[in-house]
Amino acid sequence: MSENFMLPVGCSSRVVCQAVDQESREERTTRLYASEGGPLLGWLFEECARRGQTRRDMSSELGVTYSYIHQLRTGVRQTRHLSSEVACACARYLGVPPIVVKLLAGVVPMADFAWPEQTEPETIDRALDAMKQDAVARTLLPANVKALPIEAKRSLVLMYAENSRQDILGVKELPDVVQWLQRAATIHNHNMALATS
Repeated sequence: MSENFMLPVGCSSRVVCQAVDQESREERTTRLYASEGGPLLGWLFEECARRGQTRRDMSSELGVTYSYIHQLRTGVRQTRHLSSEVACACARYLGVPPIVVKLLAGVVPMADFAWPEQTEPETIDRALDAMKQDAVARTLLPANVKALPIEAKRSLVLMYAENSRQDILGVKELPDVVQWLQRAATIHNHNMALATS
């Protein structure tokens, strides 16, 4: 097992970081989602290389063993089963809120952002239908786009939404919902603290 960031022989992490810096957003997203173990592992390994660390160093900083990271990368363990503690450690390492890690890991599925009357596949298919209304996107989508696996369709929808800045998932309503959820979580934490003291 190599603990480097999939570097060719004689290649330094500085070279990888320079190549990563020259990527477009679409290329980076595609690369991270194609990473062994999924986008979270791809991002962690990218950050590890950026810092000039080994994967063992990264594992130690995350509070897990290198073996655990290897199991996530190879699929022996699934990222969607990350504990809250590991998700928070990953978030600190990457410098993002824990919810971002949980979304990338699949702990919080996209279905949790769909309105109750729609399943995740229905939400994704609705978004794909909206994409087909865009003349440019329509020419880039495969003819059998709805037959693709849900993961592939999800990636297409997310990349399109990010790059076109169109709200095809109805996410503009989410800031209010998230704000209320954050407020409810704060009240819940306060009540839990009172109950346990």
